[in-house]
Amino acid sequence: MRFALIFASGLMALSLVACQQNPEKAEKKAEVAICENLAAVGDAVENVQALTPTSTVGDAVKAQKSLFTAITNLEKSEDALEKARVRDLRDQLKAFNADVEKVSKQKKLTLEQAAQELRTKAQPLIAARQRALAEVDCIEEPATKP
Repeated sequence: MRFALIFASGLMALSLVACQQNPEKAEKKAEVAICENLAAVGDAVENVQALTPTSTVGDAVKAQKSLFTAITNLEKSEDALEKARVRDLRDQLKAFNADVEKVSKQKKLTLEQAAQELRTKAQPLIAARQRALAEVDCIEEPATKP
């Protein structure tokens, strides 16, 4: 009976892991969006700087709208990255808390054994924290406009 319960719990845990989105993939996707939106902001700024005394009011309004849209999109992509990192950190914390709960129920473990086991179990949580603190690293390409 006990084996069946443990086996069922294991299957449930595997199915939950399979259903979760890969946090690193979500972060990478958000980082790519940030880089693309940073490039769009750069292009929009160049359009504003390209206005001349002979530009029309329509040209200025178009450049302003383009810059506003680019900045709005950048803010959205930054929010998406932050949410992905926080979600990953929260999920890893829940998993670690479950590990702490399991270890704390093993009354025959010494403190050293429990600490060693938890040190190993904490690695995914530590990695998620490092990802949450990471900065976006965009590869800058030369400007397309002279």
